[in-house]
Amino acid sequence: MSDQLSRKRRRSQEPDWHSFYRNGLPKEIIVIDDTPEPESNKASRNIANAAAAYGDLTTQHPTKRRRRDDIADATPRHAGYHVQYLGSHHETPLQTPSVSTFSSEVPNSVLHTTAPTSHSSISQYEEIQAPLKRKRTRQQVANEAKRRDIDGLGDPFFTYKPSPFPPKKAADVPVRVVHDRLRDKSLKVDDDDGHYIVEQDAELTDKYQITRLLGQGTFGKVVQARDRKQNKPVAIKIIRSVQKYRDASRIELRVLATLKANDEENRNRCIHLRDCFDYRGHICIVMDLLGQSVFDFLKGNGFVPFPNSQIQSFARQLFTSVAFLHDLNLIHTDLKPENILLYDNAYQTFTYNRKIPSSSTTINRHATQRRVLLDTEIRLIDFGSATFQDEYHSSVVSTRHYRAPEIILGLGWSYPCDIWSIGCILVEFFTGDALFQTHDNLEHLAMMEAVVGRRIDTHLVQQVNKSMRNGGNPASKYFKRLKLDYPAPETTRGSRRFVKAMKNLRDVIPSNTTFFKNFLDLLTKIFVYDPAQRITAKEALNHPWFKEMAVPDDGTEAAKIWLERRRA
Repeated sequence: MSDQLSRKRRRSQEPDWHSFYRNGLPKEIIVIDDTPEPESNKASRNIANAAAAYGDLTTQHPTKRRRRDDIADATPRHAGYHVQYLGSHHETPLQTPSVSTFSSEVPNSVLHTTAPTSHSSISQYEEIQAPLKRKRTRQQVANEAKRRDIDGLGDPFFTYKPSPFPPKKAADVPVRVVHDRLRDKSLKVDDDDGHYIVEQDAELTDKYQITRLLGQGTFGKVVQARDRKQNKPVAIKIIRSVQKYRDASRIELRVLATLKANDEENRNRCIHLRDCFDYRGHICIVMDLLGQSVFDFLKGNGFVPFPNSQIQSFARQLFTSVAFLHDLNLIHTDLKPENILLYDNAYQTFTYNRKIPSSSTTINRHATQRRVLLDTEIRLIDFGSATFQDEYHSSVVSTRHYRAPEIILGLGWSYPCDIWSIGCILVEFFTGDALFQTHDNLEHLAMMEAVVGRRIDTHLVQQVNKSMRNGGNPASKYFKRLKLDYPAPETTRGSRRFVKAMKNLRDVIPSNTTFFKNFLDLLTKIFVYDPAQRITAKEALNHPWFKEMAVPDDGTEAAKIWLERRRA
């Protein structure tokens, strides 16, 4: 009873926007009226019809030299946990993947699809007349509070709270050895490469029973298992019985233990260590079993982009997680959609029926429908490459498409490389395509110049040349007279065409609303060549874009369904 009363009191105190906006409440706002629900006999249609028509979703491209390697892999994956799957994504799709079995439709009676009036629904982003500025009324404040409640933004977990200073840095994590006295010594438990041989329903100590293999990578394998004592599913990373991988796993354990020690409640939405042990020569790391990765959801959705409201929600959570990491003196180094897991995969199918925005003039895609997540809560995973700022930094980090310029230029890297990766991810959420689809350093730098709209800073090129004189920097060969030497004589015609087709960021993100203008402004502060001048995670969280409400769209409609379910 007391808990119910306290919850009522907390609700009755909302919205306290003077407390919420500690840096001051704006005196004027741009008011955009909520779009009324369309009439059922016009724009709306029953969700059963929408689901039946989902197979009509098409993606059409002109001939393009790059293809995603994962189109043939229609099996949904529990991505992440630092696993290299058959479906690692690097290229743009030319066809629609089959439906993911992880997702679920909601009952027909819950929702009608929305009319194309949200920012993400406006065909080819035609101009919207900006509403007049007017002072906030009590009703407007209440409406905004309701909308923020629906979006989940009233949740205190969405407000970044720095960890106590100095942060707790975990020492080496003790890994208990579990002896297997009953095993027949003649039975082989490893393959020739040191990978654990996974068998369904086999015991992994007396506490865990293997359910199925989720994936395999260089480091080892990830399995879904059942915790027999708690009767709950978990994910277990089984490290190869090779010494260098065992040593690397102990660094990852230190990182995971550091995350948990500084955030017991997991406000900052990073995967947590649940257990670890050494069994049959394999270090095993136990974590929560979550939903599919954001990349897998995109893939199952035909790489149709997310609604703008959901991109903003993802961005807020990502910057919060990364701000937390950076406050702990940790750099993730491998941020990408595969390493962002959904807490829940449930979705609703909406009518889309428009051209998909793209970062290249050669891509022309259209979709009739899209799946929209009901819940955008995520978890950041895969800390196998995470590095403490004061410890050894390898020369090359990050997956190619999300790699910051300072890494390619060999100028050293730190926290800002994570911010660049987030920028790449956000553009990918907006278009459905990876922004920098390349595997060549010179081409990658040329694509960056095309997207950013200006040359790489002269002082950075001078640093490259200086480091070349002081012992060698292979990146110096990419420049001539302090300018990028692209195209080079050996550059292929296909590369020239592809780089030439890259759009400037201002041509990818429309600037016809305050929401988009602020989004573009944030991205321009992210895509800064000089890491010392790049926006930080905490600065990004204070950017005006996060105070801007997206026009109600498919994402906000889906959030209403989710909220109704939770309250039911």
